[in-house]
Amino acid sequence: MSEMTGAWVRGGAADQERYWPRELSWLAFNRRVLEEAEDPGKPLIERAKFLAIVSSNLDEFTMVRLAELREEAADPAQRPLRRRVMAEVRRLVEDQYACWQGGVRPRLAEEGMTIVPPWEWTASDRETLRKWYDDRLEPVLTPLAVDPARPFPILANRSIAVAVELVPEEGGDPRRALVAVPSGSRLVALVEGQGRWALAEDVVMAFLDRLFAGHRILARCLLRITRDGSLEIDEDQTTDLLSEIEQELSERDRSHAVRLEMVSGGDHDHGLQGWLLTALDLQPEDAVSVPGFLDLTVLFQVPDRLPRPDLMDAPFQPVAYPADWDEPFARIRQGELLLHHPFHSFTPVVQLVERAAEDPAVLAIKQTLYRVSGNSPIVRALIRAAQAGKQVTVLIELKARFDEAANIRWARALENAGAHVVYGLVGYKVHAKLLLVIRKEADGIRRYVHLGTGNYNDKTARLYTDLSYLTDNEAIGRDVAALFNMLTGYSRPPVWERLAVAPLTLRPSFEAWIRREIQHAHAGRPARIRAKFNSLVDERMCEELYRASQAGVEIDLIVRGMCILRAGVPGLSERIRVRSIVGRFLEHSRIYEFLNGGEPEYGISSADWMTRNLDRRVEFLVRIEAPRLTTVLAGILDACLADTAQSRELRPDGTYVRATGPERRSSQEELATAAREVVEPPPSSGSGLPFTPRRTPERRRKRS
Repeated sequence: MSEMTGAWVRGGAADQERYWPRELSWLAFNRRVLEEAEDPGKPLIERAKFLAIVSSNLDEFTMVRLAELREEAADPAQRPLRRRVMAEVRRLVEDQYACWQGGVRPRLAEEGMTIVPPWEWTASDRETLRKWYDDRLEPVLTPLAVDPARPFPILANRSIAVAVELVPEEGGDPRRALVAVPSGSRLVALVEGQGRWALAEDVVMAFLDRLFAGHRILARCLLRITRDGSLEIDEDQTTDLLSEIEQELSERDRSHAVRLEMVSGGDHDHGLQGWLLTALDLQPEDAVSVPGFLDLTVLFQVPDRLPRPDLMDAPFQPVAYPADWDEPFARIRQGELLLHHPFHSFTPVVQLVERAAEDPAVLAIKQTLYRVSGNSPIVRALIRAAQAGKQVTVLIELKARFDEAANIRWARALENAGAHVVYGLVGYKVHAKLLLVIRKEADGIRRYVHLGTGNYNDKTARLYTDLSYLTDNEAIGRDVAALFNMLTGYSRPPVWERLAVAPLTLRPSFEAWIRREIQHAHAGRPARIRAKFNSLVDERMCEELYRASQAGVEIDLIVRGMCILRAGVPGLSERIRVRSIVGRFLEHSRIYEFLNGGEPEYGISSADWMTRNLDRRVEFLVRIEAPRLTTVLAGILDACLADTAQSRELRPDGTYVRATGPERRSSQEELATAAREVVEPPPSSGSGLPFTPRRTPERRRKRS
């Protein structure tokens, strides 16, 4: 387990830092992901997938946070942090490969799948690979000499290449060159149907001499470069944001290198590493030696190469809820709904947009899109609605990191169909997930609203836990309509009825609710905060929570990823408990509960407690008031806080330890069971999920 102590403590207990470095907290999260791969009780293929997730996460961390640290390293005060972060990255990589080499790889071999290293190739293997090299690989390989006339080439971000040093056979000075390994599937079958595979880059290394006829190879090594993934856009100066982002995307593969990975045991000492670092403008601490083959994201291909359901998690089938969804608008009029994905299917949300597109009574559809799937049925429905002559307004966030290209494609398709497309706000990302359908009915115009904690992505909705709130409540409809007017025009409502909106009112609302709990604690009334979200890295929110803890407020936080708050420290945060749940589904929902002296208030939100969410993005929180739905929210929090299977507790020293209890309890399994057991009641008959309400019966009747 990684430690965050020692270097993070300046002196005695009273002089300890108030916050953990966010970068180290993020790496601690990725270590929790690695622990899932290390768990021998997990299905084997799932362990391989978790190893791949660790690599994918580290790539994103490098492109985003390490890239920022590289820029900040010009400040001498930031250099020690960068060194500590890189040291932890190396430890994480070493442990990841130890899990692969000593745990997952031999088990996969026992079950019939082996990635065979070159030193284990048989003569027959080499002949098979020679033919594959001649027929498939050599025609697309291009040796790239590096000399005064031919500068160091641009190697694509996250691509694998070979660096080589060689001399002419007739003698002369050493020369250097690079060979980029073609992108695509890296696994090459040694014998079809026998589960033995070689890696494409190993084949390039094995037959490298064929590319350099008349030369003798002195040294060779495999490498991988990770580049800065940020986009540098001056929104105040640009006149065409879409074109500017397209231009920046074309330059992303040419951005600054941030990390150099090299396979350990290669010819590093021959001078190739130093040459590469100099050419890439990197420092020695930016190099990571990999004790195995590069880029374990190739393990995402294991389920296809080893189709063994017995080595995977059992298939998961979301519940079709609500059952009577043939007429979505009529069903929403009967009573507002709260869907808990992926336990409840995301299909009703898709069908709501599809029905709105074809319903002649629907006058207009307004929606925000942040990340959608590659073949999004929601976007296709919006295109059909626009083509049918409906007023369709879509705000597509072009600055959604790593989804910019897909969002540009959808934006152009929607524009071509006749939709009004807005590309966000200058200086802010629009992260709120909003859908507004305006329908003409017998009694007048009615607004139907969907608010979600997650993206309108039918693919990730099967993997992420999120909440969907569906309502025709008039106050919420007015709020959402006003928010769309703010996003597409210049309107700002004087007051929000049921929404809190960042960057205007969300932070002040959270602060007011926390301070109200402090007042209740001072008055001797029940005071408690429970919240579930993805990241806590805002220092102002930490300070509010510290003050609440010191005032006597009990605080339970379920924070999946980064958490800079120091929990359980006497005199600072002894009443704050932090848990992280890492399991089969990625915990993504945001739920906020404030006890309010015995009259709890609940909200769901698109926002985490991060500075960017509260100050630099457009986000929402909607207050959920119906007892039937707040009972569900309380039950989700109850299940997460009782988890002893996938939950870790944050200790005062910054480490995470697995939660314990008298019995094994998995919140994800319990919530899946609850979703399967649901029998939808009439709106007035209480909870649709088997959770015990937290309110007294008297209080509940009062609020119904």
